[in-house]
Amino acid sequence: MIKRKQLFRHRPADGVIGDCHRTAIACLLDLEPEEVPHYGEIYFDDAARFNQAFEDWLAARGLRTVVVAYQGCPLEDLLASIGAQNKGAYYMLGGTSRTGVNHTVVCCGTDVAHDPSIDNAGITGPCDDGYWWVTFLVPSFMYAKPSLSAEVHETEGV
Repeated sequence: MIKRKQLFRHRPADGVIGDCHRTAIACLLDLEPEEVPHYGEIYFDDAARFNQAFEDWLAARGLRTVVVAYQGCPLEDLLASIGAQNKGAYYMLGGTSRTGVNHTVVCCGTDVAHDPSIDNAGITGPCDDGYWWVTFLVPSFMYAKPSLSAEVHETEGV
């Protein structure tokens, strides 16, 4: 993992959409932030399209995400729980930063390994939807393929 800082601080009132999430992905993949599309800027008001765009981009690289939402626990307990079962595994954690906006950091085991924020805003609580979002990048082959009958039904409109 390389450590890089995001290129854009989140200031939507000024027309600037932060890029911490793409920077966290770039760090995990040993890429520069510019090498990862800034889907936050493109799909700022559409979380489903934002997530699908990243899934498609990752799939082209043989990767997918495993995302788990947690609610009602302090940050320390969340990190301890994930770290106990995933020692040495890198993952992204979404929560609220000290600046009061949703933010993504890179964690490893029980620790925040890197904060891509320009000013190290960190994570202080869950996202504005009340959840912590934990995202692991995994090889695409870890996902089941649709069955042939499912593919046939989809193409036939059944």
